[in-house]
Amino acid sequence: MFGFLFKKNFYDIWDNFFHLLVINLIYTVLIFGGVFGFLGLCSIEMQTGIRFIVLGAAILAFSMIFHIFLFAQGKSAEKISNYSVPKLRDFFGNIIPSIKDGVLFGLFFGMLVLVAIVSIPSYLNLGVADGDPAKSLVGLVLAFFVFWILIIVLLALQWFMAVRNVLHNSFGKCLRKSFILLFDNFWFTLGMALINLVNLAITTLTMSLMPGFTGIQVCATNALHLRMYKYDWYEVNPGMTKDQRRHVPWDQLLQKDRKLMGARKLRNIFVPWKE
Repeated sequence: MFGFLFKKNFYDIWDNFFHLLVINLIYTVLIFGGVFGFLGLCSIEMQTGIRFIVLGAAILAFSMIFHIFLFAQGKSAEKISNYSVPKLRDFFGNIIPSIKDGVLFGLFFGMLVLVAIVSIPSYLNLGVADGDPAKSLVGLVLAFFVFWILIIVLLALQWFMAVRNVLHNSFGKCLRKSFILLFDNFWFTLGMALINLVNLAITTLTMSLMPGFTGIQVCATNALHLRMYKYDWYEVNPGMTKDQRRHVPWDQLLQKDRKLMGARKLRNIFVPWKE
């Protein structure tokens, strides 16, 4: 099933290359603007307490603005996942409706970033100054605890935008379903995390142009669609044992998608004029 997901992700990104590129250019401008703005604030001399408040507020503000635009791509990601053709007006027309969820998610994500950069170093430095091994051990345990809580939350948040794109639930329901999907599909979610790490590495190398955050969102939406086939299968086959529920007939469930996607060769993709 992961093989099919890889293939679908690649085809979807390739088939909508220019649409995704344009949206990624917008995200690139936002990122560079945020970075230069943050560096500008860092260069201003301020008292330590004021600096912390100003920089923390800047991180939260950027996170909220960026996620408004990121959520605006949701309708296009859903269209791509459903084998439809997205249009730029879908993105621009969805900016205003995305403000509420974008601000809420951006605030939540920004708080996670602040917790990570403030609490973990503070706990790791606990007891270092006075050479107290007991304090250092407590700090190490606390840092370890916060680190893994953040990892679990980030794993769940991989599903958030896809749930919003496909199911169109409220912010709270999207958050709750994200954690349900994490714990019910733990190993699959870890696989998604590895795919996203590879996508982020390529995105960094290409200055966030490809696959970019749009491509990552398409991949997550595709993954949710595949997971929903499993839940639909559960629904039409009630009364299965726990062992039976583990043996999902993916070949049967993916027949329609395979037919829609069609059989392709690399030559068809990169040099279609030779066919």
